[in-house]
Amino acid sequence: LKPSPGELRAPLVRKRVQSLGARFPFDGCSDVLLLCDEAQQVEAVAVQKVALWETPTEAEAQVTVEAEPAIVDAPEDEAPVVPADPPKVEQRQAPQSFDAVLERPASGLPFGWALDMLHPDALHVESLTGDANAAVTTYNASAPGGFDIRAGDYITRVNGSAGSAKNLGDLLVKSQPAQVSIQRPATYVIEIAKGDRPLGVDLNYTTKGSSVYITNVRDGVISEQAPGVRKGHRIVSVGGKALPPKEMVDALRSSKMKIEFLAPPEI
Repeated sequence: LKPSPGELRAPLVRKRVQSLGARFPFDGCSDVLLLCDEAQQVEAVAVQKVALWETPTEAEAQVTVEAEPAIVDAPEDEAPVVPADPPKVEQRQAPQSFDAVLERPASGLPFGWALDMLHPDALHVESLTGDANAAVTTYNASAPGGFDIRAGDYITRVNGSAGSAKNLGDLLVKSQPAQVSIQRPATYVIEIAKGDRPLGVDLNYTTKGSSVYITNVRDGVISEQAPGVRKGHRIVSVGGKALPPKEMVDALRSSKMKIEFLAPPEI
């Protein structure tokens, strides 16, 4: 049995084999001994395999051969791995928190907003009704700049108490006046190159809402290109357009788009 061209190169052996031979990989196997003599004739002899994590037996440890190592062409240098560019993030709104006291003309009257309970521990302001006599409208008329209540804000406490979204809603209905803790989370835009791959997010929304709530993030484009996005984020616009929720979901099928996210509140 002679080695194939290029597999082994002479001179392989300078002296006569002193013992049985040496273990070399042969055709992808690890249980073959190559026995070489001075004429460079090669004989393949099968031996018992030894697992990589086991200690060789005493007999195998005595198998030695004085030989030059086979010359193997050095592998070509692989191209260095270039890290992916970080996502281009454009912040639109800085986070803000404040308290507001809302007093309705009479108990049982509406506050002047529409709320959703998609977040388990906060109420989300979907929209304002604009009713001139509503408690929110009255408060906003005299609120300092930047401290007015807006669509997209979260209510995280009522009269100083935190709780589930349902409990917060019950406290609002019973309170007159009501002190609410408002959080206005950051919003930012990330450009996503989706191609024909899945975004990897589960979504929920209300039919009259103005955003889409992310209930889960799985493996996909969002986790790769916008790793900071997690459960509780909202999508408030796609391609620079604030759309009704169903249309927003349809727009997310585009191969490339700019998505504006609203961060979750800090509870």
